[in-house]
Amino acid sequence: MFTRKTLAALTISSALAVTPAAYAAKMITVANFFPDTHPNSIALKETFKNEVESLSKGELKVKVFSNGVLGAEEKLYNSVRGGTVNMAILGTIMDKEVQNVGIIQLPFLFKNYEHAQNALNSDIGQKLVNDMDTNTGLHFLAYGVQGFRVVASNREIASMDDFQGLRLRFPGISSMIEIGKNLGANITPLPISDVFSALEQGVVDGVENPYPNIVASKWYEIVKYITETNHVFTPNLYLMNNSFWNSLTKEQQQVVSTAAQNAAKQEWSLLIKQESENKAKLEQDGVKITVPDPAFHDALIKAEESAYENYYTSHPDARDIVKEIIAAGEK
Repeated sequence: MFTRKTLAALTISSALAVTPAAYAAKMITVANFFPDTHPNSIALKETFKNEVESLSKGELKVKVFSNGVLGAEEKLYNSVRGGTVNMAILGTIMDKEVQNVGIIQLPFLFKNYEHAQNALNSDIGQKLVNDMDTNTGLHFLAYGVQGFRVVASNREIASMDDFQGLRLRFPGISSMIEIGKNLGANITPLPISDVFSALEQGVVDGVENPYPNIVASKWYEIVKYITETNHVFTPNLYLMNNSFWNSLTKEQQQVVSTAAQNAAKQEWSLLIKQESENKAKLEQDGVKITVPDPAFHDALIKAEESAYENYYTSHPDARDIVKEIIAAGEK
């Protein structure tokens, strides 16, 4: 026979039994394709992980997968959309699905890091990702930074003529491939994880990417010339699977959002500082850095003029947003 005391004891025992499961921490898996020494990997581990876990009071845990261990950018994009990864740091690979996000990588759009950061962290930046949730099933959290892209190659490039016959690796994004072709180079799209072996085996003569990626990926060990074209600025987008985002409480969403924005701030700071350090390291390691003279720089800009009109043809809203971005750099 069950007494009232027995029932009370059973009730307490049952409550204690289910408490650990009921209040088990929710794990957030975050992946990128950068080496552990890259500013994004550092910011994810030092800021995003620590802030999410502390601000959520242990309700949320974070596991960071760096160095492309869960795949290169295309695989990560598909994984986070499918929900096998909760969150990923990507470039503008989703430009075919998201109407205006590709604007960011139009050639010679941003003057410098301050211009890019101010524009992306304003209402302009939000306009670029307004349809992200609807078209990709991803929730946008923050803009990080990869940097301004330069060309690392096995021969010096001092004029537009030097691009002729040069086999350059570009990311497999249509707008980026067009930019490469406008330079006059022969373009080979490859995942970033395949670049080192492609350079080593002579499949390509060079690669364009920001300085931190060139150093972190050790491409400079093979190619000893860099041309500081700064032809495109590349961001990092902090993106979370929308279903997973919606599974969080409002309070947890605020924690994740705040931590992502703070991690992005750290990433910007680290990358800008690292870039000058990277240049010094490269020169010490025998890499020759060429800064285009005014005539070469003007020729680079002129070669890419058609990219804008071509982009506007398929993205009619882009023209006004581009004007806003340019205006932001003149303030």
